[in-house]
Amino acid sequence: MSHPKPNKTRRRSSRRDHVSARRRKAGLWFAAILFLILIIVGAKPLFHWVKATRSAQIAATADNLARAGKLKEAAEKYRAALQLDPLGYPALKGAANLATRLGRPEAIDLWEQVVRTPRATFNDRQEYAEQLLSAGQPRIAAKVIEELLKSTPDTKTLGLAARYARSTGDRTKALEFARLAVKKSPDPIARFHLAELLAESTNTAERAEARKILWDLAENAEPFRKPALEALARAPDLSDAERNRVLEMLSKFAPGKIRDALLMADLRLQLHPNDAKEIFDQSVAQWNNGGVSDLIDLARWLNIHQQPERVLSLFSMERASQNNQLLLARLDALAALQRWNEIDTLLVNPDLTLDPSVLESFRARAAQEQNAPLDAELHWNHAISFAAGDAFKLRFVANFAEQSHAGGVALRAYDQLAKFPEHAAFAYHGTERLSAGREGLSVQKAAAEKISLLAPDNPNAAAQLAYLNLLAGTDVDANTMVAKKLVEKHPDRLSFRVTAALGYLRQHDPGLALAQFKGPSGAPPIDWGNTPESWRAVYAATLRANEQAAAAEEIIKTIPVDKLSPEERALIEEK
Repeated sequence: MSHPKPNKTRRRSSRRDHVSARRRKAGLWFAAILFLILIIVGAKPLFHWVKATRSAQIAATADNLARAGKLKEAAEKYRAALQLDPLGYPALKGAANLATRLGRPEAIDLWEQVVRTPRATFNDRQEYAEQLLSAGQPRIAAKVIEELLKSTPDTKTLGLAARYARSTGDRTKALEFARLAVKKSPDPIARFHLAELLAESTNTAERAEARKILWDLAENAEPFRKPALEALARAPDLSDAERNRVLEMLSKFAPGKIRDALLMADLRLQLHPNDAKEIFDQSVAQWNNGGVSDLIDLARWLNIHQQPERVLSLFSMERASQNNQLLLARLDALAALQRWNEIDTLLVNPDLTLDPSVLESFRARAAQEQNAPLDAELHWNHAISFAAGDAFKLRFVANFAEQSHAGGVALRAYDQLAKFPEHAAFAYHGTERLSAGREGLSVQKAAAEKISLLAPDNPNAAAQLAYLNLLAGTDVDANTMVAKKLVEKHPDRLSFRVTAALGYLRQHDPGLALAQFKGPSGAPPIDWGNTPESWRAVYAATLRANEQAAAAEEIIKTIPVDKLSPEERALIEEK
């Protein structure tokens, strides 16, 4: 008799084992596939992590090389690190620091990449802003500085804000930030930058404050002793005793560079003008065999001191043709000697590599001096056309035209320059300056209005606009009130008091007008010989209105009338 039941049991068991095996096999395949997917998905991040880690290690090695002064080797390491990880923070920051240290133009691009990384710090953004300002890109720097100022600004940020305001022509704002920086932390850097701003002032008290700061730095702040002495050497208000003192202190640094030596030569020229020939001879003998950069500095210095013959004997025409800066120095010397035919001959050389806007400017000047107005106009037009897309080239053309007494051309160049927002204030100041003394009070007023709109908190801009309005007899009461408030806030500013005096004259109050020239208590007497012609015209008109005709005539004798606008001339004309 058979027993089928155990066979059935075995078959069922076999099927279960087979199904179980298939499931295990499927599970293994699924696990393998999942593992493969994980490897594929994770391989890229893992690979990037490995590269980023290696890049950071190489950047650390580069940092050590840079600290040891092995800059070439450091640069190669940073380059290798960036090839591994182009957006790696350690490599980017190290390379940016090295490029900054070496003065390389790529520093800006590197800092831009640094500040875009998530690890960018407050100090990184400060460095980026500083590089932008140094490279003449204030418009981009403004956005970075604005963000920095939103947090609690430190001394460096305030200093950057001052530099930005100064670059845009807003000196009042620059001084405000510079004083805040010193108040925040009176370190030598902040004080030195404040002194630089004060030294540029037309106000005697502010220049005196600058000298006080610089003397203190020269005597007590070791890293800033030499820069402070150099700034003092350039100061216009030093006494002979102070010049001797600066010269003595500078000589202890044993100048090995031409700019130091020429600065000391300037001091000796001021102290001993009768020894000028000997001082020039010594300077030329010391540096005429130097490198190209020394020759450029020496030639420019000699041109400033009106020594064109010495410039022409420094280097040959062949050598000048090999360097544009030497060539420009030679052109300046030839222009000073009125040797326009030689300039014409030089400028037709097809091998010249000077920028076309520069070449055309010199060609225009040569044509102008040789009484060829049509040719001059043609070349000026070419110069402006070649410079039109570049703000710095336009600044050159405008300045060169102004120095060449081509005021109309300079005004056109300034008009083009005003289209660049970061150069607008500079352009409007140039327009206003050129319009003074010409038949152009309306042009001056238009420029002053634009300056005032660009810098609404700038008291200088407000005062100038009020002065021009008062000259024109426009809104006399309102503009006199503007001047009065400015005098109340800045009683030591003679320019503001002159504007107020003109306002009171327009209001037929000669007594109050005259009172403006007394100044605050303890103020030094006004040296009228060193004041602008327009201020003297207002003062003379005030004296005459107060029945002091003799004193008015003495002042009028010192005024070159052709420097005055028609409205200013009307102030001092006999009624």
